[in-house]
Amino acid sequence: MKLLCKGVPVKMTRDINKVFSRLKYREPGIIGEREAQHAAVAVPIVHEKGQPSILFQIRSYQLKQQPGDISFPGGKMEADDLTSAETAARELCEETGIKRFNAAHIAPLDKWMTPYGVVIYPHVFSISETSFSPNEEVEELFTVPLHVLMTQKPETYHLSSTADIPEDFPYEKIAGGKNYQFRRTVFPEVFYEYEGKHIWGLTARILQHFLRVVES
Repeated sequence: MKLLCKGVPVKMTRDINKVFSRLKYREPGIIGEREAQHAAVAVPIVHEKGQPSILFQIRSYQLKQQPGDISFPGGKMEADDLTSAETAARELCEETGIKRFNAAHIAPLDKWMTPYGVVIYPHVFSISETSFSPNEEVEELFTVPLHVLMTQKPETYHLSSTADIPEDFPYEKIAGGKNYQFRRTVFPEVFYEYEGKHIWGLTARILQHFLRVVES
């Protein structure tokens, strides 16, 4: 076999050039994104009395996960969903009773790799109806005027978490062994409030991102 300088085989050089070509034209994503769960949510904007408001829902108290929490319509992406916008639109219509032709997709927001191993794709929708019929997953629907949220400074707290090390962890394979200083994760928890209702968690973080985009 003919060799290049320093003994590099010709075939290996050709193969690495193919790799470089593939890297050049691929779209970058997020490491861990493929293995994570994927979900999409709708940020619905309705028009009431001449002003835009955001539609929220209170999750049914009969649900096993986050009963009574305030959230945006949304859910897991299904295998037959072509896009995350399609998922958000489907969940929006199923959970609120809004007709699909009355929910105009405006734009996606930034996707978010959450600390919980879920990638969330938020999408903004303009809603042209104000009569809703929520399904059994929803306890109540309510709206908050956009200007109220934009002028509100949310309360912010910082939560931290540390690694939960299993008993069979191979400390002998890492520098420092059992004395290794694992990094502590710190992430903000924000709270918005409107008429005694408290918006927090993932919903508040998505809301905060949306408001920052609007303000900019």
